[in-house]
Amino acid sequence: MGAILDVTEMLKTPTGATIGLAVVAAGYFFVKWVFAAHPDDEK
Repeated sequence: MGAILDVTEMLKTPTGATIGLAVVAAGYFFVKWVFAAHPDDEK
């Protein structure tokens, strides 16, 4: 629980918001890359 509170406090600062946005974007692109169709699939 303490870690969650620390993260929410960090996100309230400009630097923390930037880092949080970068982490969310990296996660989004990682999931998009993992689930992307591969050229060799379903031939």
